[in-house]
Order: sequence, then C-alpha cells, then structure tokens
Amino acid sequence: MTFRFLKFKRAINFSVIVFLLACGAAYAVDSVGLVNSQKIMFQHPGFDEASKMLLFFRNPVEGNPAVVLEKETDPERREMIMKFSAQVMEFAALDRAFLSEQDTQAKERLWTDRQKKLSEFEGNLMQPILEECKQAIQAVMALKKMTAVLEKDSVYYGGTDITDEVIQRLKLKR
Repeated sequence: MTFRFLKFKRAINFSVIVFLLACGAAYAVDSVGLVNSQKIMFQHPGFDEASKMLLFFRNPVEGNPAVVLEKETDPERREMIMKFSAQVMEFAALDRAFLSEQDTQAKERLWTDRQKKLSEFEGNLMQPILEECKQAIQAVMALKKMTAVLEKDSVYYGGTDITDEVIQRLKLKR
C-alpha cells in the first residue's frame, strides 16, 4: 500500500513539473505588442484628406457646390468639394436655414442638427481609416506571432513597440 502511494506521489510530482514547464514555455512564447494608435491614425494615407474635409465643413458653407467651387482656388480642396458635393449641398442648406432663422430656439435646434450631421459625417469618413489601421495592427501582430496588442501609453513596462511597422504596412497598402 505504501509502495502504491509513493508511485502515485511521484506521478503527481512529475505531472506538476511537466505542467510548470509547459506553462513556462507558453509564457516564454507569449508576447505583447504595443502601439501608439494616434500616431498610426495620423500617418494613415487618407487621414490628411479626411481632416481637410472635416475642417471645410466645420465652417459655414455658402451656396451650392458650383458656387463653392467657383470661390475655391485650391485644386485639392476643389477635388474634395466635387467628391462630397451631396454633403456640400446638405450643409449649405442647413447653414442657410440657420442664418435666416429669427427664433432663438429654432436656431439652436438647427445648430444641433448641423453638429449632429457633422458628427455623422466624421464617423462615416473616419470609419474606413480606423478599420484599415486595425487590420494593419492585426496583420503585424500575426506576423510577429503576438498574442495581444495594447495601447503604448497604458503600459508601464514590457512589450514590443510595433507602431512603426504598422505605419509601414499602411503605407505599402496604398
């Protein structure tokens, strides 16, 4: 009976040792990537165009796309205005209504509607950029066989910064 107990004890000890070695091996393979997501987004090839378009719509739009195009001298901005002519018309209509409204409450509602439209437009404009950034992060993560990627600013110590590799991947994609 004692012999069986010792044999059982050795088997358990052996199992514990194998388990600890396996955990150690898994821990050694486990790696965490770090990214500066803001830097990645700012370096995205489409970010400048999106930013310029958002700045354009933050100011009041006067007239329809043809009138706006006539006043615009910058060829890059003219191209953006043509690309987003439906939004130019929509914002111009909101701005005309806002300027002609005399009632303060109605004016506040129009301003709120404009801000809401601007927010929706920004979301629709930035969503593909954010998705491409996310895909590039996932691709670099898979390439480097990482198990997780965290925001660089939220980590005190450890991890491998892959921000520049993600940016290079984004630039190669375009």
